Amino acid sequence: MGDRKEALSMPRYELMYLLCSDVADNEVPEAQTLVLKAIEDFGGTSVVENNLGKKKLAYPIKKTRNGYYVVVNFVMDTNKINGLAAKIKTMDGKIIRHLLVNLEEHLARAEKDKVQQDKLAKAQKARKLETEKTDRTAAPVLEIDQVELDKKIEEALSEDVTK
Repeated sequence: MGDRKEALSMPRYELMYLLCSDVADNEVPEAQTLVLKAIEDFGGTSVVENNLGKKKLAYPIKKTRNGYYVVVNFVMDTNKINGLAAKIKTMDGKIIRHLLVNLEEHLARAEKDKVQQDKLAKAQKARKLETEKTDRTAAPVLEIDQVELDKKIEEALSEDVTK
């Protein structure tokens, strides 16, 4: 029961890695097994793996145009996460990119950003309303009928502008 409490207090992490196109389709499970073994060796628990499949990259990475994406969620002690990251970097060139994120920190930061964005949106809306309000008071719209408009046009045309 003590292990369960420890697992609940440890942070959740998400690892997304990209296998290069040199890894054949039948070698992908072997590479995934190596990553899962590394996570377990460093004390990772509650491992959930999600294969996103082979996709075209937005830009070439190490002369690779396509890659195989895998996302792994797990729970691990914070003190061991740097060791795991170092191990993943040195995995015999199969992994060309990886991203390791602490999900609790990420979600907390996202919530904080959302609060800031809401504040900015409210301030921007208030400025817009204030601008519209001053625009309405600065130049009142005069209503004029067609007869008066024709008279004013005639007056303007009849004035001598060469003075």
